[in-house]
Order: sequence, then structure tokens, then C-alpha cells
Amino acid sequence: MDELVALPVKTWQFFSACKENIRLENLTKLFKVGTGQIYRWSSDPDFAESSQRNPLDRYESLLKGLMDLGKCAIARGAVDRQARIVGCSLKISDAVPDQKTIQDELLDNLPIFAKYQEAIRSEQDINIIRSLHRRLINELDEDMAFIEAERASQ
Repeated sequence: MDELVALPVKTWQFFSACKENIRLENLTKLFKVGTGQIYRWSSDPDFAESSQRNPLDRYESLLKGLMDLGKCAIARGAVDRQARIVGCSLKISDAVPDQKTIQDELLDNLPIFAKYQEAIRSEQDINIIRSLHRRLINELDEDMAFIEAERASQ
């Protein structure tokens, strides 16, 4: 596994790292643009005479737009797909318990757990199983948040 001294944090830095690690000719073929465009996408806009919004900037604008419209599942589904490509998983914010007692929180797990198991048994689409898996994990995270809050107040 490659160890990086500094991970790219801005979209232009990501494209600069791609330019350095993936041959420029491969990037131009992939995006069907000239080398000048790749250089503009990978330039620091604060210091470059010529820079331009890159595909990641535009993708992030799409994600923000979807979130603003309340289409969170679509945006998160896209991000989850990219996370899986790099061996990560998406965690949807901190879990907030939605029941008044731990007993009710625990009971809250059962319907989604049953749906998850049934989806596996009936060999449903992997995306459905993955969605149910994420919902089950969120329910378990709610349990843990409830317990942690309860124990912190003791």
C-alpha cells in the first residue's frame, strides 16, 4: 500500500496527483480533452494564470444540488459507490436515537433485521441488501448512542 505524505484535499490537488501518477495521455483519453485542459484542472486557482473547474468540482455541485432538493439517497448512493471503489464505506452522520428507552431502541432493530435477512434469503439485488445493511447498522449505531448517552449521565 502506498503511503502518502499528504493526501489531496482540494479537487485541483486530486487532479494534480492524478497527473503525476497516471500518464497524462491516459487522462486526456479518459476525459477526451487536451493536455492543456488537464493542466488547468490541476492548477491551484490562487496562483495559476489559467485554471478551470474540474469534473470533481462539477460533481460536487451536483451532490450539493441533490442534497438541497432533499434527494439525499441519490447523492449518498453515488458517494457510497465511490467509497466502495477505494475500499471504504459511507457513514451517514452521527446516529441519533429515535426512541425514548433502550428497550424500544432494541425493538426498533428487529423489523429492519428481518428485512435484511429476508433480502439475503430471497437473493435480492445486492444494492437492496446493501441499503438494508446500512439501515441495520444505523439502527445499531442508535442503540450505541443511546447507551453512551445514558452511561455518560450516570
